[in-house]
Amino acid sequence: MNKVKLRYAILKEIYNGNTTLTEADLCVGREEFDEAVNFLSREGYLTGIIWADDRPHLPKIGLVLTEKGEKYLEENSVLAKTYKGLKEIREWIKF
Repeated sequence: MNKVKLRYAILKEIYNGNTTLTEADLCVGREEFDEAVNFLSREGYLTGIIWADDRPHLPKIGLVLTEKGEKYLEENSVLAKTYKGLKEIREWIKF
């Protein structure tokens, strides 16, 4: 699993308004999802994450990409060209 692609996919989906993401939506394990969300929060790419049951949850309202998160999406145009959305996420994240 490619961590960079997973982080990009999470940011892109939130940017597109899909804020209630779970590990099932992205076809990854709970630990991988939690690590990616923790990283994005800790590094200042996302705000508004809710913490419960010792893990992050992405709420429908209040989850926001920061300016740094938006810049990350802009700077990774190579990933943008290959990312097709949740329908094809399983194969895309693997490599």
